Order: sequence, then C-alpha cells, then structure tokens
Amino acid sequence: MEGELPKNKLMQMIDEAHDYFDAIIFSGGEPFLHPDLIELTHYAKDFVVFITTTGYSISREQIEALPGNVVLVFGLDGIGDVHDRYRGKTGAYKQLLHSIEQAQDRPKEIIVTLWKGVLPQIDEIIELAEKYRALLHFNALIPVGRAKNNFEILLNREENEEVYEKLKGLRVNREAFLVTDLHKVTEKDLGGIDLFCKGRYSINPSGEVRPCEFHHSVLGNIFKESLSGIIEKARKTDFIKSRKEGFKKQVRLDLRNPFDYHTEICHALALKSRLGMQ
Repeated sequence: MEGELPKNKLMQMIDEAHDYFDAIIFSGGEPFLHPDLIELTHYAKDFVVFITTTGYSISREQIEALPGNVVLVFGLDGIGDVHDRYRGKTGAYKQLLHSIEQAQDRPKEIIVTLWKGVLPQIDEIIELAEKYRALLHFNALIPVGRAKNNFEILLNREENEEVYEKLKGLRVNREAFLVTDLHKVTEKDLGGIDLFCKGRYSINPSGEVRPCEFHHSVLGNIFKESLSGIIEKARKTDFIKSRKEGFKKQVRLDLRNPFDYHTEICHALALKSRLGMQ
C-alpha cells in the first residue's frame, strides 16, 4: 500500500539492524493500520520493540497478539478537548483512553508534546500516567514541519524555563517514572550534550534514511542500497561523528533559544556541512 513499507523490506531491515541496534520503533502515521504489524513484532523478537500509536482503532485482539518484547507508546497532547484540538479530531482523546485501558497489563509509555495548550494540564497528565502505570515522557516540541508555520503553539522562553524547572523538580523528588528530552543548554554542555537521539536513525515510507524523524537530511535510501551500507557511510560523516560526541564543538552559550539545540545546533550543522548521501 502507498505510504507504508512492504513486509519483505521491513524484515530485511530488521535482519540488518541486529548489528547496530537493540531497539526498534514502529511509528507512523498509525502503525496499527499496517496489516503486517503483529507479524513484524514477532519477527523482531531479539529487540525491544516500541509501537508509537495515536490509539486509533486498536482492538483487544491486536494487543493480546503482541509478544512480550513490545512496549506501547501512546501519544497524548492534552486532556479532553485540548488533545482533540491538537489532533484536529473530535473524540480522539476518548478513543486514546479506551486503547490505554485495553493495554492495562502491558508495558506502556505516554508521550506528551510540550505545547502551550498542555501546560496547565501537566499535573492532571501525571495523575493519568500514574493511574495507568505508564512511563511518562514529556517531549520538547521541535519547530519543524507544521510547527514552523504555527509559532503560536510553541512555548516562549519563560514558559520553557517554568516547565523545565517543574519537571526537573518532579524527577528529583518523587516521579521516578517521569522523563523528558526538554533540555536547556548551559555551560556544563560545552563538553557535549547528552543527546537522547545519539545513535538513532529513521526510515520513512519512501525508504529514505534520516538521522531522526525530525531531520531534513537524507543519508541514503534502502531501495537503492543496504541499511548497513548507509549506516557505515553515515558514521564517517562529520555530522554523525559530531552527533555521537554531543555536538561538543558546536555548543554555544549565545543560542537565541537555549531549549532549541535541535534546530540551532543539530539541523544548522547538517545544513552547513551539506549532508546529503542520496
């Protein structure tokens, strides 16, 4: 089907991934709409498999058919109408909660994108994650894609500071199940940022391999060459070498937005080096 990788190509990628990764993420779109998802999770039995889902139309039968190496990752963008507004679909929140409830006995994570609408609901979201025994991950909103044209939803400097301090306090004091990739670049990062995306690669439905799902640079295409060949070539580029080191030579304290090292350091470096290995 257009817009999804075929099963045989995905199995080939899983085979090649053994030499490089210990975890695989199936995301979308909506991965549960892929007809071969369940079979692919069993095929990837040697990995921790994360399935990132909107909760759309997941059946109990699908959840029960998943092997024990699977972690379900639910995308939550607010409580109630706030989630629906962000997703652009009435009833999306109700549907998501139904899917989370069906997955009560499975390992699960809830990922929350930090946008303006969600800030007043952080405490309520924490209570929801505790109720369903889910790891809670607050994601920074990276200003790429549609976010570039909708700046009104992005956090300003003061809002970033406020939520950063709040999450830092929660993690230290009592919320062991809470993680975040919201990071403020400070002097301690001059030796390199402890990047959550270090070693990460993303493959889109067209077969393009990118440094991550938010990155514009193309490292190669799996329909033209092997995944292992693409990764080996990528590892020799200045950009991937720099990423592995946490961009220690590129970290500056005069960033316009110290919370946005993604575009001000990562994407800017790739553009400067004209990374492109198609």
